[in-house]
Amino acid sequence: MHPILRRVIYVGGYEILSVLFTVLVLNGALGHSGGQATLTAVLLSTTATIWNYVWNTLFERAERRFGWTGRGALVRLGHAFGYEGGVLVFTIPLVAFMLGVTLLEALMIEASLLVFFLVFTYVYSWAFDKIVGLPESAK
Repeated sequence: MHPILRRVIYVGGYEILSVLFTVLVLNGALGHSGGQATLTAVLLSTTATIWNYVWNTLFERAERRFGWTGRGALVRLGHAFGYEGGVLVFTIPLVAFMLGVTLLEALMIEASLLVFFLVFTYVYSWAFDKIVGLPESAK
């Protein structure tokens, strides 16, 4: 599969599931209105989608450059932490603005989402690679 098509499919599935989960958390668990929760989730998803594409491009470039082959647990953990760490840089200010909370409150909201998304990213990436196969950079 062409690397760009692979990334587009990966990111599309990931973000659809992410928006659904984020709306449920913001609306159900944190009590923000449905419209506000949905708009925030879509903006977070858009931000995450752009970062996801950039991060996976950089990660696959590192795989090629350093000759990493396969994707064992440590590589997958590095991938998940790198993605989630980068996403936080962009989304904490966005959450603070959209939900009218302080940066500290936004950090707490994002921290709770981060716990889920670290596991989700690991499992989603593993399942995606099992279904679609590893990219050329990891073979």
